[in-house]
Amino acid sequence: MDELRKQVLSHTAGEERVEVNQRHLIDKILARYSAEFVVFRELMQNADDAKSSSVEIIYETQNKSADKSNILKDKCVRILFKNNGFVFRPEDWSRLKKIAEGNPDEQKIGAFGVGVSSGGQGMAFYWKGDQLFAKRAAISQDDQTWTTFLMDMRDHAEFPNAEDFGRFLATSLGFTGNLREVSVYFNDKRIIRIAKKMSDPRTMTIFSGLNTTSPERMFNLKSVDVRNVQLDVERIIIPSKFSLTRSSLSDYSTEETSIFLRVASGHLDVRVSRAFSADMERTTKKKPPSQTIIQMIFTGYDEQYFSEDKNKKISGIFKNLLPFPEQGRIFIGFPTHQTTGCSSHLAARLIPTVERESIDLIDKTLAVYNNEMLCLAGILSRILYEDEMSQVSKVYREIVGSNVKTDEATNSAREWLEKRAAHALSHFTFKPSTPNPHVGQIIEFQFLNCASQPLSIISTTGVQPINLVRMPNSEMAAFIKTIPTVPKIVMEQCDIFIKKAKNKMNIIKDISLSDVFNELQSRTLSQEDTVALMKWWINYRSKENHQVSESDVQQLLKLAVVCINDNVIPLNKIQYWLNPSVVPPDYEVPSNVLPYSISKSFQKNDIEKWFGGWKELSLVTWTQYITTKPQLENDPDFAEKVLGIIARSFQKCSSNDQNTIKQLLVEKKCIPTKHGLKIPDDAYFPNVDLFPDLPIINFQNVKIVEKLLQKLGVRKHVELQLIFDRLVSQGNWDHMQLVKYLASVSNNLKEIELKRLKVTAIWPEEQNTKPELSLAKTDGDEIKAKPRVHRFLASDLYAPSAEMREFGLPLIEWNGKWRKNSEEAKFLFSLGLRECPPLNIILQLADVSNSDAALRSKALKYFMDNFKDKYSSVYKAEEIKVSFLPCTDPKIYSTPMGCFSSQECTIMNFNSMHPDLRFRADELGIRQHPSREQLLNRLIQNPPENEQRAKEIFGYLASRLGDFNQTDWSRLRDLNFIPIRDKTQTSLIKYVTPRSCFFKVHDEAYAEFFSYVDFGEKANKFLLSCGVKTEPSPTEFAEFLVKSSHEFWNSVGDNVEKYLTVLRNLAVNLNSISRNRSLLADMSRAPILIGIKRNEIEADKEKFDKDQDIDHYILAPAKDIFINDDTNFQHVFNPLTAPMEEILENFYKMLGSRSLFASVKASVQVKGNPISSTGSARLQKTIRERAQLFYHDIHRSDVKQSVDWVQKLKVMETSQIEATYELITNNQIKVEPIYSCIHKDTRVNNSWTLYVTPGEPDYLDIASNLGRHIFKKCKWKDISHLAMLLTTPLDSLKRKGYPVDRIMLSYKKPIRVAEKYETPKAPIIPEVQPQAMSNSSHNVSPVKLTPEIEEYAVQLQEMFPKCDPNYIRQCLAQEKTDHLQKVANKLAEANYPEIEPTPKPNGISNHEDDMLGTKKSGWGGSIFKSLSSLSDLLPTSSTSTSGESPKPTSAQKQPQKTQSTQSTKVTPQSTQNLRNALKDAIKSCRPNSGASVNNQGGVNVVTESQTSYCDVLSGHSLDFVGTNDGIELYIEKNLDHSEIFKTPALTRFINILKDLGEVFAILPNAIHIFYDITSNSIAFNRGKALFFNFRFYLGLHDEIESSRPSVDTIFYWFMTFCHELAHNFVGPHNSEHEYYLSSFAEIYMPSLCVRMKKRGLI
Repeated sequence: MDELRKQVLSHTAGEERVEVNQRHLIDKILARYSAEFVVFRELMQNADDAKSSSVEIIYETQNKSADKSNILKDKCVRILFKNNGFVFRPEDWSRLKKIAEGNPDEQKIGAFGVGVSSGGQGMAFYWKGDQLFAKRAAISQDDQTWTTFLMDMRDHAEFPNAEDFGRFLATSLGFTGNLREVSVYFNDKRIIRIAKKMSDPRTMTIFSGLNTTSPERMFNLKSVDVRNVQLDVERIIIPSKFSLTRSSLSDYSTEETSIFLRVASGHLDVRVSRAFSADMERTTKKKPPSQTIIQMIFTGYDEQYFSEDKNKKISGIFKNLLPFPEQGRIFIGFPTHQTTGCSSHLAARLIPTVERESIDLIDKTLAVYNNEMLCLAGILSRILYEDEMSQVSKVYREIVGSNVKTDEATNSAREWLEKRAAHALSHFTFKPSTPNPHVGQIIEFQFLNCASQPLSIISTTGVQPINLVRMPNSEMAAFIKTIPTVPKIVMEQCDIFIKKAKNKMNIIKDISLSDVFNELQSRTLSQEDTVALMKWWINYRSKENHQVSESDVQQLLKLAVVCINDNVIPLNKIQYWLNPSVVPPDYEVPSNVLPYSISKSFQKNDIEKWFGGWKELSLVTWTQYITTKPQLENDPDFAEKVLGIIARSFQKCSSNDQNTIKQLLVEKKCIPTKHGLKIPDDAYFPNVDLFPDLPIINFQNVKIVEKLLQKLGVRKHVELQLIFDRLVSQGNWDHMQLVKYLASVSNNLKEIELKRLKVTAIWPEEQNTKPELSLAKTDGDEIKAKPRVHRFLASDLYAPSAEMREFGLPLIEWNGKWRKNSEEAKFLFSLGLRECPPLNIILQLADVSNSDAALRSKALKYFMDNFKDKYSSVYKAEEIKVSFLPCTDPKIYSTPMGCFSSQECTIMNFNSMHPDLRFRADELGIRQHPSREQLLNRLIQNPPENEQRAKEIFGYLASRLGDFNQTDWSRLRDLNFIPIRDKTQTSLIKYVTPRSCFFKVHDEAYAEFFSYVDFGEKANKFLLSCGVKTEPSPTEFAEFLVKSSHEFWNSVGDNVEKYLTVLRNLAVNLNSISRNRSLLADMSRAPILIGIKRNEIEADKEKFDKDQDIDHYILAPAKDIFINDDTNFQHVFNPLTAPMEEILENFYKMLGSRSLFASVKASVQVKGNPISSTGSARLQKTIRERAQLFYHDIHRSDVKQSVDWVQKLKVMETSQIEATYELITNNQIKVEPIYSCIHKDTRVNNSWTLYVTPGEPDYLDIASNLGRHIFKKCKWKDISHLAMLLTTPLDSLKRKGYPVDRIMLSYKKPIRVAEKYETPKAPIIPEVQPQAMSNSSHNVSPVKLTPEIEEYAVQLQEMFPKCDPNYIRQCLAQEKTDHLQKVANKLAEANYPEIEPTPKPNGISNHEDDMLGTKKSGWGGSIFKSLSSLSDLLPTSSTSTSGESPKPTSAQKQPQKTQSTQSTKVTPQSTQNLRNALKDAIKSCRPNSGASVNNQGGVNVVTESQTSYCDVLSGHSLDFVGTNDGIELYIEKNLDHSEIFKTPALTRFINILKDLGEVFAILPNAIHIFYDITSNSIAFNRGKALFFNFRFYLGLHDEIESSRPSVDTIFYWFMTFCHELAHNFVGPHNSEHEYYLSSFAEIYMPSLCVRMKKRGLI
């Protein structure tokens, strides 16, 4: 491409100039100037560049008269713009008419835009087409000082909004360097005048540490000056044209106002590289300047204040010029849309975008230039801010300084300075700039980081570096005086900056603990400061996030010094705080006690927890301090006050503290008395008046100190010894007078004195009327007799009450009426006088041994009446050995442990307490019933003597079942205590153990062999717990047969089935029996099994009735009985064989019976010349043809010879075949003629021949020979199956659902067949038989159809999903019109080839649907799908037993080809054999006879045809609970049957099962119902006993049943019957089980239909 470009440029010819449509270009350029008043912005900028000081803007209308014009209605036609700047130079005129060529002077902002100016000459612009032309000429001008721009308006417009226009002009005037005044006229009337005044510049100091260079070193700040600016406005306030109707301008109000601001100018040196300069010149058409100026508008707090009116509002004209608190804008000559991020406007030589509304940060070169310039804006902002803060700091030092006074003037000055500083900080708090946030970020970053010293802010101590200022803390404010913190005003007004500085920049911090230490170290705290400090400290330490060490605590206490009353107290010297309730605050306390004026502000817990272990000043500590004062023993008033303080809190002290205080005062002479200060032990209370010379205490209020004085030892009574010495030392005394005195001073007696009174015999006994005489010698030697009184201890006597007197107890002598509540009585009681008899005394009085019955009765009544109050605490029933309780037998009294409250216990000869006292049994500790040990021992010692007593005793024990433990039950299980009648001597009672007897007799034949008991329902519960079982267990039956098999055999007589039922029960429970190895060995040896031996009169069988039994049943041991696994050998030898039931055969095998087949040696000899006859050839063909059917559903591991062996098997006919048999157990040999055999041909390798005798083939014998060679283990059912396959026509097998075609095709090799569905060449396609088509449908190439016809194929496939899709397409291809309707009719009327069913994966076959599940459609769904019409349920011609003509099946309707040219003779024998086998299976169903069901859950894996089926045998643990309508009911262990089997649904379920039982001719006792919640079994077959789950009937059918069952329900349970009856033949769920299930369903379906029709269900 470069080469091609060079070739074009090398030609000189063909050069053309690019033309520009100037009109469109100008329109497009002007369209990019979206800002309002953009023309005036350019004109004013040009005027300022031209050094103009004044500008006039005149709007003219058609009618220029001011009086006649209406500013609200008249439209303007022309605008005049005049300035008094420099006139145009020639180059200006030349540049004026060139588009996009600005002013090349890099100092002129207008150079970057489109500038228009006119001066002493005139230039006119006009259009010619789309081209712009200009014409310049000299004009006559009166005033040469004005340059005038005349602009005729293309579209006439109204006068602009005066408010907006004025705001624009005021804002534009903010940064102009030369322009000082702007006036706006409407015609000749001035509407707006804005004037600008500026002071002389003041040079600002650039503080040290400030980096004045931009990051790329492009700009360097040389100097900064600032001017104070005043803007004045005079204007007419013109309302909106909708608000007023006045037309004259003189009618409108006017406004005159001013604002004040500062404009800071930074002078910059510009240094750029040549490359950068060239890039910039290429972009902007001018070089960057070598010097430039950057300006910012800043309004201080005072300027802002004076610019506001009385409402604190600024005129709307200046709204954009003073943006605070909003963001300022960037001015590039005039304002742009870009904000600065702070509240200052910025004017700089930044390079804008084309429309001049934003900064160009897109162009790489211009972006660097503008970024550098913005960084200088950040530096200038920092200088402005620091200058303001330095002025604030200067004034702060002059006015406030370090003055901490709070006078009004100082506070006012501090507040003004804080507001001024807060205003400055708010002014330079950056927010996200718009529209480009990067602009504000650049300025803010440089503002914060351009200096090495931290940012200055105002604090509570003046202006400080921000890193030294702390965040205020209201909790510390009261005591923090010297630490600089952020003032409240700054926090409120500068919230955004403070949060950013603290949380993001981390340059301001909270007050730390070290700051607090510095504060404390710097000064002494006042009382108020100390309270505030302590409150903060408590709150600080209470917070979880503040971890304070012990050293910090000690440091705080050390530095905190409190000054109170000119006393300086360091807090680390404090140990106690004062509790005013203990010691009054105005009383003397130790110096280490915190003053109460401080401590009163705090809680006790806070003081003790957070201040290093300060404690409350205890009364003990204060007493220790006060007892050192000498005034205590010198000044009675002082002593009385001290004792009063101590007494007030003395009782609240601990006993140790009380003793300590006592020790401090007991030796001090501190007790004021009438005889001076005494020690406590020498002083007496005022009530002690026995002697006048006693030192009685002297207090103003004795009650206050009474308890304290008692504790100290002040006496309240005279010493006992003194009383004895003065009053009673001579002779006898009046004990009544003595007790009265002692009672009056009893509260003051010491413990030792009371003890002395208790052990001194002082008190006389009542009615001691036999005084003894004592001899006394007088001075005259005369002897006089004096009565002697016997005295006793108080504890030896009783109160003189009437009750005690009746009991004959010793009473105290008492003069007058005895009052037990008197002070004297109470005192005597305290000395031990008895108020009532003790427990042992009162019980002895009530004992049966007391002959006085009246006294005994009174004593018992007294004991019972006072038991709760006087005896319950010491009464222990088990310790009472006195028989005082009357029993139901009035002659018997018992101890509490010897009788019981229950009347029933008397049944076992236990004592029962008298009925009148039973309500007090619990109080007296009398048990309700005897203990388990007592009951057990009584039963052992005295078992019931007869049945009636047993019923009573066992019934009572049944109510006590919960008392016995497992050990007791084990002991009872082997204990002979159950009375039964001897069977030989009925009058004789013998005792048996629970193990050896049972409850029920299901058959009287067992009665003589087992012991049965029944003492009633209640008594039987006890025996059941003891181990008596409902019936003998299988193990017990086994033991019974081992011992008494012949006796039992004789007892059953001809009822062999009864004996077989026992054997089946043992067989089912063989697992549990086999655990007893010795029993199993005995069973193997004993003759307990039935052996069957056929009669020898077999040949004359016709002579006997066909129902007569022709078998002999003999009891024999297992070793003498053979398993009849070969009926031929049985016929030959006629040995003893086991019954042909699988469960019994397995049982016999376990006990040692041998296989008959394995016990016989057989050899076969073929006689005559074998030939190939017509019959042998036909048989050979049949065998080979059906060889594949023999192996269907047979696993390869069970196969001896492969299918190839059968297909190669030859069949020959011979005249005679003889078999020689030897029974190896007794060497018995017999020779018998046979009808077929298979021999290996020795002449040809691997060649086998089936030899048959002439005549009709014996297919059962042939099947027997084939089965022995095909299968490794051949059973009779395999033989019958093979015989059925040999004799049954193939079409009959197909009708039965046997998959003949699929089995036979699976063994064929794939052969290419004719493609029936290919599109024929001829237009007419021959009719194809569907049956033939079905075999080749998968080899047909798909027919191509049109899209429309293809859609019909999809619809038809949905209508007939089983139809072969290629057949549908073929039929559609044949039709010419109405394709869909015609083919649909054709498919509906005739048979069609179906899709070959896809085999189920993982070995799942169709018959797995027979598995019983929990879905409601379990049987119903499958049976109704397979039996779609009632005709399918009726027998075909080959199986019909009725006289009616059978209806043909669908398969019979179609013409079929015969299997061979010669017809096979079909007899009903095979079908009849099957029917007989099914009937026998039904007859074999048996009752469970109430035996418990304990099936072990397991999984039997049945492998066949390389397919795994899983037969889940649910584990069942069921108990027999009764019968209902002849059907036994069972329930899962631990479930309550009382509610489950009471529902009416049970009756409905029983009726259904009995109806179905009649269909199958099953006896009701073979049907059982169970209920469980753990298994998923709908039904199960237990040894030919059928069990059906009631739970599934309730869940699936009962809720939807009405008065009679539905058809679905009947079919469901009918198929369940078929399923379980099939298990009489085979256990696993395999193909054989499916065969028998379907056979039952087919044969008994007509009977079901008859039954349902009879019931009115169909």
